[in-house]
Amino acid sequence: MAKKILSVLPLLLITLILYSQEVQVKISTDKVRVDGKTYYVHIVQPGETLYSISKAYGVSQSDIAISNPDIYAGLKVGQALKIPASVRETQSDVDFIYHIVKRKETLFGISRMYNVSIDDIIRLNPDAKDGLKYSQTLRIPKKPIAEIGQQPAVDSVEFILHQVQPREGLFAISRKYGVSPKEIEYYNYDLVKDGLKLGTTLRIPKVKLQPVDESIIADSLLTDAPAKVSPCDNAYTYDGHPFNVTLLLPFTQTGNQSPYTLVDDIDTSDVQDPTGQLSQITQVSLEFYEGFLLALDTLKRMGISVNLNVFDTKRSQHEVSKILDSKSIEVSELMVGPFIFDEIKPVAQFAAKNNINFVSPIYSNKEGLVAKENVISVSQTFQNQLEIFVSNLTVYPEKNYLVIYDSTAWYSPGLKHFDSLLTLKFRADSVPISTYYHKTAAYKSADVQEQLLKMLKHDTINVIIVPSDDEPFIAEILGNLYAVKSYYNLNTEVFGPSRWRKLKNIPPDYLFALNTHIFSPFFIDYSQKDVQGFIERYREQFRSEPSQFSFLGYDIAFYFISALKEFGPNFTQCLPTYTMKTLQTRFQFILTKEGYMLNSNQYMVKYAPDFTVECSSN
Repeated sequence: MAKKILSVLPLLLITLILYSQEVQVKISTDKVRVDGKTYYVHIVQPGETLYSISKAYGVSQSDIAISNPDIYAGLKVGQALKIPASVRETQSDVDFIYHIVKRKETLFGISRMYNVSIDDIIRLNPDAKDGLKYSQTLRIPKKPIAEIGQQPAVDSVEFILHQVQPREGLFAISRKYGVSPKEIEYYNYDLVKDGLKLGTTLRIPKVKLQPVDESIIADSLLTDAPAKVSPCDNAYTYDGHPFNVTLLLPFTQTGNQSPYTLVDDIDTSDVQDPTGQLSQITQVSLEFYEGFLLALDTLKRMGISVNLNVFDTKRSQHEVSKILDSKSIEVSELMVGPFIFDEIKPVAQFAAKNNINFVSPIYSNKEGLVAKENVISVSQTFQNQLEIFVSNLTVYPEKNYLVIYDSTAWYSPGLKHFDSLLTLKFRADSVPISTYYHKTAAYKSADVQEQLLKMLKHDTINVIIVPSDDEPFIAEILGNLYAVKSYYNLNTEVFGPSRWRKLKNIPPDYLFALNTHIFSPFFIDYSQKDVQGFIERYREQFRSEPSQFSFLGYDIAFYFISALKEFGPNFTQCLPTYTMKTLQTRFQFILTKEGYMLNSNQYMVKYAPDFTVECSSN
């Protein structure tokens, strides 16, 4: 009898432990309305399971899974789930839409999205008056609130139609019609958010409107330039005086700076060469400098004089500080370089303090910079590329769309933001898009190909978007797509970021057979006469072949010194309207909400099945 009691005790103990660990699920009061259906927004807490959540809300586990396909990879603490609400609960929300605030969203943008006034949103959501918070739930009225109408409706205002002329900016247009730049932006937000484009038709209000909320405009993608930057001076006349230009490059091969903080285009394994030859970063600096010098020679022939100061940063923050203490650098009108982030930070602060135009030629990530207002970024981050791709994408209803995500990176904020932008794009065009989550080396090829085949169609073009720069993941996905496409003779168009052009383990056959389109801010067309002329001059001058960094040095010197000649030292605010096709890019700048200028140019490099490579500009 004693043995039986002893044998039962462990079972009772296990039962008690399991019971004590069961977490009480708190039902959320936040709701969202998607495609006409109402859902609770539940944030997964530690210890919660799909069963306990479904039990708390009174819905089946399968209903939750259908509304949240990504839970098949397992529940994650902090994950947001859409829980279907019952019919009875839905009926009480018939007059409202529930919107969950995403990162970087503003009241202005949300009001435009739902075609309601900002005052209506604030009346129903008083907390929004003090600023929006990420994941905050807003009640959006389906119909405008009658008693609130202090801001005139857009349709009640009379407009003058104005077509944007060459080198014309918001300031010049606003001055011409006697309205503020903010008012023009308010009524033409979708047209100006990515920068003014030649030939765009703007609606200019005939009457003076009530002022737009400054805090809302400040959060939008396109903002007025910082206070230190003067308005675009179209009346500037160059008198022939030499411009003061400073070039900061890491020529010296030794230093404490890690080689792994450079840009995607550089193979980090080659940055430090143990054979005693030039390290790659030193080689890049020399090639960039040589291209820069050729541009100065071209500009000299055009009558533009430059005083060039060149400094070796030695990959040392201490050396950069010494350079910035030099009196000669304070008179600079343009600073270019350095390449490495730890050296960029003090230069950005110095440029902001002294109101100097600062061009960051290679390093593209501006997170962590305290002073960004004078920074001009020529390159793009991976996230920049994805966002620009979505804004440029044209959706065709007759095509079949599929996006493939790396499930190991799915929870990164950047990829989530890209997914929300892509979803809004396709929802606005009323075109469906399928989603497939893949994990490298986790599934058999036959199983992956079977899943892909279910999402691809035989009777139309299949557009597959792969937002990843991870080489093993890309190689595995393209290999499986190549197998399915070849065996079933499918029509495909595959889209991926610029990093794909640098991957060494992707067979070129995959790119051509799949009709791959790679979006990139840079592309060198060797058939162009100006490119051929540059190569000839470079060979003659330096007895070597130019690299992409030689082209970059030439393009940056030619474009920005030309801008100095055209607009004077305060040229920054003129850049969005100063578009120029150079050797390997088309400079097309936008002012980001963080306050720095970003080159938003994006070429589409197409690898066709007939083994030709074509490049088009979006």
